[in-house]
Amino acid sequence: MKNISVYLSFIFSIVTNLYGQCDSSFSYYSELPSSVTILVGDSCLSDEDISVLDSLILINDLDYETPLNIGTQTWFNGRLKFFVAGNYGNSSGVNDTIYALPENFGDLNNLASLYLEWNRIAVLPESFKNLTGLMSFYINNNILSELGDSLGNLSNLYFLDLGYNELLSIPESICNLTNLSYLWLFNNNIEALPMCFCEMTLDWSDDDPGGYPYFAIGSNMLCDSVPECVSDSENFELSLDQFYYSFPVYSPQDCDQNSLLKSTLPYQFKISQAYPNPFNPETQLVLDVPYDRRFDIKIFNTLGNEVDQISNNKIFIRGRHIIQWSGDNHSSGIYIIRVSDGINIKYRKVTLIK
Repeated sequence: MKNISVYLSFIFSIVTNLYGQCDSSFSYYSELPSSVTILVGDSCLSDEDISVLDSLILINDLDYETPLNIGTQTWFNGRLKFFVAGNYGNSSGVNDTIYALPENFGDLNNLASLYLEWNRIAVLPESFKNLTGLMSFYINNNILSELGDSLGNLSNLYFLDLGYNELLSIPESICNLTNLSYLWLFNNNIEALPMCFCEMTLDWSDDDPGGYPYFAIGSNMLCDSVPECVSDSENFELSLDQFYYSFPVYSPQDCDQNSLLKSTLPYQFKISQAYPNPFNPETQLVLDVPYDRRFDIKIFNTLGNEVDQISNNKIFIRGRHIIQWSGDNHSSGIYIIRVSDGINIKYRKVTLIK
């Protein structure tokens, strides 16, 4: 009987050590929200990683009880491994928009996958260069205008999605990404690419078995001195539909022979991101119409139901138009603005907060 008692005490001490005690740089969390997954290990989580999440919440003025409540998190041996944050996939109506990343974001140096889609991020912090374990990075549908050289340090990066931003150029340091297999640069304002671009070992024209291109760069402003690997690519004028990334879209480069005409009148169907977003009660976007045509502009909820209409087969003359939508008669939540001329369809995701 005594031996059994000693044995049980021994087992109890092991369980206590495993689940109640952590190394000095880790803290134990007895309760985890459903958005947190422990892939390997226990509930001892890195204090440094938790501090970054705290900073992310603070700098964006987000309302969460604990840093474990932000986004979707997967932890591996106490370190944050996969992280999804912001408006992507959020149908709760909660303001999850991320406007900035804290300077200590680079302390998440065990990250393998990072999803920051559908936010309003304009720059990456200098510390981003420390995310050397990052393999996939999705930051489409933001307002990035420059990248800096921090991405060039992410030598393990395999998948990079920079679509639907406001990038003007690509830094030469991107050529350091020797493990990169997917590079999506469509729907930016890129006018030039670095001289080393064709030295990258990308599959410039083919698709993967799922039908997604390894490389796509449609709807930019690549008009002069385009590297041959890009100009010869079958994906030179290719992008993916903005909201679901479910089908390819023919997206020619934004070029025009007449520079005066280019500066005064639109020569390509183009639609801006909605601003402000999130909004209450009104948001607006800019619609460039290259020639007179009819447009349907409709509003849908996340269930796919039409809830409002801005234009029904209305003629818009060539020029730049400001499109406004008021959410006065609608509840808080995520809505999709669909703009269609019968040939082209573009989507803009907006969040109404009351």
